Amino acid sequence: MKQEQMWMPVRRASFLVVMAAVVLCGTLMAEGPGDGPSANAAPAVSLGQPGFSLPNPFNLFHRFQSADSSSSDFRASNLQGSLLGTPGLWNTQFAETLGRGQASSGAYAQRYSRSPGGMVFTDVNTGWTVGLTNWLEVSFATTPYRRLRVNNINELSFPANGSLTAFDPAAPFARNSLLHGAATWSVGATIGLLSQARGDKFGLALQFMENVPYHMNFTQGALVHGVTTTEPSFQTNVLADKWLGNAGEMVFNVGYQHNGTVNKSGVYLPLKDQFNYGFGEIFPLYSRLQGIIELTGNVPFGAGASETTFLGEPRPLDLTGGIRVNPLSWMGVNAGYRYAANSPNTNASGWVFGLSFGPPPAVKAPPPPPPAPSLACQVSQSPVQPGASVEITSSVTPAGLPYTYNWSTTGGKLTQSGGSATLDTTGMAPGMYTVTGHVDNGKGGAADCSANVEVREPVKNPPTASCSVTPDSVLPGAALTFSGQAQSPDQRPLTYAWTIEPSSAGHLDTTTQPTVHLDTTGGTPGNVTGRLTVTDDRGLSASCSSNATIQTPPPPPQAALATTLQFKPNSSRVDNAAKAALDDVALRLQQDASAKAVIVGYATSTEVARRKALSPAATVKLAEERAVHAMNYLVKEKGIAADRIEVRHGDGPQKAEVWVVPQGASYTGAGETFDASVIKH
Repeated sequence: MKQEQMWMPVRRASFLVVMAAVVLCGTLMAEGPGDGPSANAAPAVSLGQPGFSLPNPFNLFHRFQSADSSSSDFRASNLQGSLLGTPGLWNTQFAETLGRGQASSGAYAQRYSRSPGGMVFTDVNTGWTVGLTNWLEVSFATTPYRRLRVNNINELSFPANGSLTAFDPAAPFARNSLLHGAATWSVGATIGLLSQARGDKFGLALQFMENVPYHMNFTQGALVHGVTTTEPSFQTNVLADKWLGNAGEMVFNVGYQHNGTVNKSGVYLPLKDQFNYGFGEIFPLYSRLQGIIELTGNVPFGAGASETTFLGEPRPLDLTGGIRVNPLSWMGVNAGYRYAANSPNTNASGWVFGLSFGPPPAVKAPPPPPPAPSLACQVSQSPVQPGASVEITSSVTPAGLPYTYNWSTTGGKLTQSGGSATLDTTGMAPGMYTVTGHVDNGKGGAADCSANVEVREPVKNPPTASCSVTPDSVLPGAALTFSGQAQSPDQRPLTYAWTIEPSSAGHLDTTTQPTVHLDTTGGTPGNVTGRLTVTDDRGLSASCSSNATIQTPPPPPQAALATTLQFKPNSSRVDNAAKAALDDVALRLQQDASAKAVIVGYATSTEVARRKALSPAATVKLAEERAVHAMNYLVKEKGIAADRIEVRHGDGPQKAEVWVVPQGASYTGAGETFDASVIKH
């Protein structure tokens, strides 16, 4: 007990030192370079200390002007005051801190239940919070009136011997069925560590708060009023929140609360410390009508007196749901139903009503109007001939801004495409034409540019032509192919006309096509010229020619005597000398597969002297045998086809002539043909 009394002044002094340091740090940050007052900051009112000032709350609230209620872009403040006056819902607080010079407040009444004793609390709460910097805010909250009805007074005990055995930590000295009086006041500071408004993914803040009873002496606090304890409490809270886009905001609060020890007038009551927690959500975030849900509670822990007589140690758990109606962007009207989940043996229903105030959402200043544009135009080509397309392009400064373009022309067909246009000069008469461009930035800035396009009468260019012939030399009867390549620089249609010089060189298959063929059959040998004349539809023409040669045909081939075979008198045997000669003939026939052979056998009736002369038939037969035996050697020994050999007989000395007849030649010599098959081989 003595130790607790000893540390109580130390704890209070420590808190005051922390508060002074926080306020001083916030003031220095507020006045430091680079963090000057914003355009919406309020004038400051001096508190008497040199160099220290706070925003004037009256000026602050005077400037909280909402948007027109009929505006479709209404946005309610998302930093309206909670029951403590800090930005939040009702019993849960936001991690997002007020900006420098901003303020929030709340004025509420709430009812809730606690056990043991079936206690029903009806509180009037009000509070104010001011932002010293964009990350530091200080707050003051008070419960100036509390009404406490005890429905089950038999569940409570009041110390007759200096100790309590059945009590509620919220009002341990409650002893009558109906109590009322001022409850507590508190001061606090909240330090923003992370802020979604500054680009972090979620909000995080650290809060310190001292809660002080209005009646700290035992007579007033316990014996007269009894609506609260007589000892201050100190809280350290961690606040977190997360925006859900425009859908809403989630809030998470956890904290530690030290409740102190009552040691007065013979009463010794060491109250347990407690772990406070809360979760809440508001939705949508900026709407005129918003829904709010909350879950809050606390769990006592540590050393201290425990109430276990009736229901066990109190662990309050409250569920709250309701609405916030925002008639103005900076003010909300709140109403909610509160249910005490861990308060049996009493009416668990409660409520919360009140007004909340907060800075309206920042309205961005309209951006400055863009600088007046300047426009320059260029054409892709000029002068041009009628029918040509001309591209007109533009360059605008400053670039990269949204612009609207419009184009016009003094002649021709114009196709627009943003900052460029295309002029079709088809059908335009020669002359000078102007294309004008106009640009508008939609903010009152505009500029014009113009470019000239000259249309000239087209130059009449004649066509061009070139000729070739393949082959460049032929024999009579072969074909010559004359080809012409022609084009019109002005893209005019062309006609072709061919002539041949001399005309006796042959006959053309056509005279009006780019390619013609000359049939030289019967043509006069010598040089031949193919001449082409190309003419466009304006009568302009070009000519070209190409030369070839019709060769003089060579003389027709002649039959030639290849060899003469000698035979003995009255003999048709082919001896070795004859065979050697026939070998040469066979080689010539093999080298020229189109040639033929004619063999003429000769014989006389008086080849053997002093013998009887042969009859005419025998003489003919001997001549034929000599021709056939020579043929057989070529066919059987040398593989010459029999149909390539013609045999004849003639009247003459004992020999056989072998003639080679090339293709195209004819044998016109002596001898008569006969059937070789009648000769015995």
